[in-house]
Amino acid sequence: MLFGSRLNPVARAEKYINKGKYLKAMKLLHKTFRKYPNSLDLARLRFEYGKYIPFDDTHHQAAIDYFNLQIQFDVSGEKIHADFVKYMTTTQGRIKLNDDTLIKLAIVFASHGFENNAAYIINQMMRKKSTNPLMVDALVAIINYLDEKQDQKKAKNYVNYLKRHFTTHEMTEYLLSKRA
Repeated sequence: MLFGSRLNPVARAEKYINKGKYLKAMKLLHKTFRKYPNSLDLARLRFEYGKYIPFDDTHHQAAIDYFNLQIQFDVSGEKIHADFVKYMTTTQGRIKLNDDTLIKLAIVFASHGFENNAAYIINQMMRKKSTNPLMVDALVAIINYLDEKQDQKKAKNYVNYLKRHFTTHEMTEYLLSKRA
């Protein structure tokens, strides 16, 4: 497809990738994404091309945009988890996602039975003493998952954290009343 006499931005980015000009491709795709911020396909392409420059901030921003759109468009938890594992592998565990995105991912992972990654993120946020309001939802999601699994010992740790740090939240009161 031609844009005037030029290739469309996606085709140009692909040419840059083929020439090894990864940063140039990512910048072009980022500029295009700003024009079409709800394009899941464009976000996925940025995420995929980011693997060529895994430690650059453009890759991390592409991952943030991609994960948030996946969550917004109710992409399956399995797909989101597979992409997160791909991101973790590509960046060798050097996660540079913002707290909001991480917590939303933890909620998805806990809700879909990916306990290890959900707990990893939630525990990281607990160590940071995150006061992000979404943290309550993440804690409730992991507690519910652990309750279903009948792992009361692990669930109790998260309930205690919820009790100490989100004392007045209605979900804290609800969970405590359910456990009484």
